[in-house]
Amino acid sequence: MHVMAPEAKKSRRNSPSSRSQRSLTSDSSDKGCTSDQQRIESRPTRKRASKPKVRTGCISCKRRHVKCDEGKPSCAECERLGLMCEGYALPKAKAPASRPERLLLPKPKLRPLAGSSSKLSPSPRPANHQPSVPLMPSYGFELNEDDMWYFTLFRDQISHELSPYYLTNFWTQTSLRDSMVNRCIYHSILGIGAYGRALMELRNEYSANGKGPRTWWPPSKNNRHHQAALMHHSKALSHLRSNIGLYGLDGRLTMAATLLFIVFENMQGNYHSSGSLIRSGIKVLTNIRNTSPDFRSILRRQWDRYLTTPRDEVDEMTDMFARHSITSACLPFAHGKYAYHILFTEGEEYDDGDLGLCSPFTFTIPQTLDQARQIWDYLMIKLANFQSKVAWHNLNPEFDFDEAAAYREQAIYLSQLHDLGIGLDSLLFSTIDIRESKGLELLRLHHKVAVVSITCCLDPTEMMYDEFLSEFEDVVQRCRLFMEFPADIAVKVGFTNDAGRLPLLAHIGAKCRNARLRSEVVELLRASDWREGPWDSWSLANAVSGIMKIEGQLDMASAENVVPAKARYMWTNVFWDFEKQQMHVEYSKVLPNALGEFEKVNYVMGESSVA
Repeated sequence: MHVMAPEAKKSRRNSPSSRSQRSLTSDSSDKGCTSDQQRIESRPTRKRASKPKVRTGCISCKRRHVKCDEGKPSCAECERLGLMCEGYALPKAKAPASRPERLLLPKPKLRPLAGSSSKLSPSPRPANHQPSVPLMPSYGFELNEDDMWYFTLFRDQISHELSPYYLTNFWTQTSLRDSMVNRCIYHSILGIGAYGRALMELRNEYSANGKGPRTWWPPSKNNRHHQAALMHHSKALSHLRSNIGLYGLDGRLTMAATLLFIVFENMQGNYHSSGSLIRSGIKVLTNIRNTSPDFRSILRRQWDRYLTTPRDEVDEMTDMFARHSITSACLPFAHGKYAYHILFTEGEEYDDGDLGLCSPFTFTIPQTLDQARQIWDYLMIKLANFQSKVAWHNLNPEFDFDEAAAYREQAIYLSQLHDLGIGLDSLLFSTIDIRESKGLELLRLHHKVAVVSITCCLDPTEMMYDEFLSEFEDVVQRCRLFMEFPADIAVKVGFTNDAGRLPLLAHIGAKCRNARLRSEVVELLRASDWREGPWDSWSLANAVSGIMKIEGQLDMASAENVVPAKARYMWTNVFWDFEKQQMHVEYSKVLPNALGEFEKVNYVMGESSVA
């Protein structure tokens, strides 16, 4: 047996050439051994090929730690072995980040300021700064040419017309942002934009034919944009029901959608439907705020939040619902169907009597327009509740009524209105822009009418209103000047979500018995070409003309004659028949007859009445 040297064994085992040929010599010097070892060590070692581990294979292959081709419905490996493929596990949800994500954007280069050398301080953000919103929904949304037109119209035009007097982020920021991720909000905006375009085309058509502008038309005047508006509105309702069924009630998004639904119904004049939505939205708001055992009303809790807590989006939407609830405050119908503001004060305990004294409400003189607006939003709901109850009592005198408590409550409200009036007058000397100037003037007009209304509402004969003729003349003249205020954006759709001067003029036309001033009110209402919430300028003009007719004031020869108490009427109800294009108005005498009944007169005003 031939025995090889240890060095030869190592060389044959480690050298690849030793597998194909044998060594020809047995003598190996130190120099040769060293050369062979250097050659072997310098040769790169062969590494095993590796691939990233795949963790998405089927459950069977993952359990057996074998490679899976992820075939569906069963992988190739399971089929080859005749095994039942157990399918694939659902991907794990990504855990929420522990800190807010930051956009990986390049840091902008700042240009050095003149006269500065090293450190730069960031420029202050303007007070009216608003975060940007996407220009158009893109991911997951399919927009045709008309839909892009509708969205652009809402974004660039309607969102500004909805709140022309007060700065709000809901229409120009919040709703547009939500439309990028929520299909209900998305279709609601498209529906409003489509109906807005339908109104624009009808306004242009009437102007071309030489007829007066109209702020709204009944649904019988259809065009393709109106049909698209109804389709988008139906989809928005469907998505809202689906989201509530799948994920439960999202209070904030539901409130946002409801506000958009209210706008859509008010644009068409469906004030009954918008009233139901206002009531539903206030109930959703109550559920949001009822997070702790608190027996205070939603109005009182909202005021305390304003004083102690930074405002959020729900607070802004709460203010909008509050303003919607008092749309009939200037003309409180005695049946109380539109007194949605009462929902804001549910749960309040009164100190005395049926009407009684409300819980104490104090405020400091407002220093800014926003503070004045917040005080007015709170106080106006209290005033509307008071007026509604008094109006109901005047038509139902057979029920018990604590007049002493009512007069004490009236005194408290007049005192609060006096303090607020001082603050509003002081704001005239502050530095404000054109939009805030319009908002301040409108607030002062509403305040003045409220003072007259609260002063006279306890008089069932309405004769006390005759003593405020000069105040009524001042309001009408200022409303005429208000029309000449420069506008931030031209009126194209003719609809605003805020109560402006239309209900003020209607209140004066209903309560002032001076025929000359009433005729000016009708003229101003017919000259207006827009709608404010549920109030339409032409419908209000017809309602004032109707009450002038039954009180015998259409004849200007009797313009200065005083209408006696027994011949006075008040506006007590209204209904619009869309199919027949008719407006039904009900008037009732302010005083009962010998039988204790209030005589009623019903007028039907058709298309010819408003042409």
